[in-house]
Amino acid sequence: MNIPSFIKNNLLLKVTSANTLLVAVRMGVSLISQKVLAILIGAEGIAQVGNLWNVIRFFEQFSILGTSNGLIKYVSEYRDDKKQLNYLLSTVLVFTALASILSFVILFFWSDALNNLIFGINNDYGYIFKILSFIIPFMGINATLNALLNGHSAYKLFSKITLFTVIVSTIVIVVLTFKQGTYGSLLAISISPLIQFFGYILILPRKYRNHINLTKLSYGLHFKSKLMSYSFMTVIVVLIINISEIAIRYLIESKVSALDAGYWTAMSSISKTYMQFSAAIFPLYVLPKYAKIKDTFGFRKEVKKIYQMLLPIIVVGMFLVFLFRDLIIKVLYTEEFLSMSTLFKWQLLGDLIKFCAIVISYQFLAKKQIGYFVFTEILSVLLFYGFSVYFVNIYGTEGIVIAHFIRYVLYFIVVLYILRHSFIGKNKLL
Repeated sequence: MNIPSFIKNNLLLKVTSANTLLVAVRMGVSLISQKVLAILIGAEGIAQVGNLWNVIRFFEQFSILGTSNGLIKYVSEYRDDKKQLNYLLSTVLVFTALASILSFVILFFWSDALNNLIFGINNDYGYIFKILSFIIPFMGINATLNALLNGHSAYKLFSKITLFTVIVSTIVIVVLTFKQGTYGSLLAISISPLIQFFGYILILPRKYRNHINLTKLSYGLHFKSKLMSYSFMTVIVVLIINISEIAIRYLIESKVSALDAGYWTAMSSISKTYMQFSAAIFPLYVLPKYAKIKDTFGFRKEVKKIYQMLLPIIVVGMFLVFLFRDLIIKVLYTEEFLSMSTLFKWQLLGDLIKFCAIVISYQFLAKKQIGYFVFTEILSVLLFYGFSVYFVNIYGTEGIVIAHFIRYVLYFIVVLYILRHSFIGKNKLL
């Protein structure tokens, strides 16, 4: 095999290579922001920051009524059909308008109640929700443009915009945290979607901008039924996932301490950073690829290809993270955080199983098997919280990461059982 030719024609390898650079830069700027947060606001402040990120992640999905995965699928399917693509984007624009109005009412007028629920009655961060109420439309536009790039597998452009967002957002977080402490951190994070929007304005080429020419959109709902099959349940899943993370922080605070809630949040932040290596691969490569596969032989072949190419890299990377965990903690945070060293083993093992499972479970989204997707995701969340409640009483904060590992082992088994006919038996249509 001609190696240069193989590299040139292998989309998975090209996406992985571009994503490796993205993760490297992301880890570099994360080092700066996490260090600043650790020094200036400590573990308790980091826990509050984690709560806000959960709120933002939910509204990023809700801003297009949870249709991001369906949008990626149909952009990939109709990427060369301008008429259908226009109908698709018109439908999403209407969804964004509806979501923005509803979100504004909730965030602006219930800001105090949300503050008490998310940050606690002893904190006064209600202004953050009022700011977010004006940011939701930009989240919807960002999510639409993300799907447009993912559906076209425009991995290089996606990486450029993400790098711009990460770097500028980090600078804003550092500056505002220095000036205003936790208030500044929360303010900077709340406007991060706006920074991403400006990244699209500055970097997105004309050929992609033409897809969202407002004068040519019909503002209709031609794709309503197709997208809505992804919508309601996806919003529920994302809501439950983020509520569960906030609930687990409260669980740790009540059973252990507020500091330990910050340590677990810091561990989750490290996990999300190194898992970014694989995260972008799923919407950019896996979902569009699976959507085009028509039989079980092609599905088995593609899963094997992904495992063979990425698993060795991920295993080696995770081993290095575990080996140098104390150094990573000292570099990213402060010596105060060294007690979280015990969390790495179970977190890493859980993340490894999670990757193996998600490679397969993305078939649910690609083939619109939304019932299976919702069932397995909700099961995963319930298992996590249930095991966390049980193990935190025995092992303290370490019990949370043990629960993380066990839930993904069980999740993987359930996904394999549901998709068993895609791996066993004769080749057949999907």
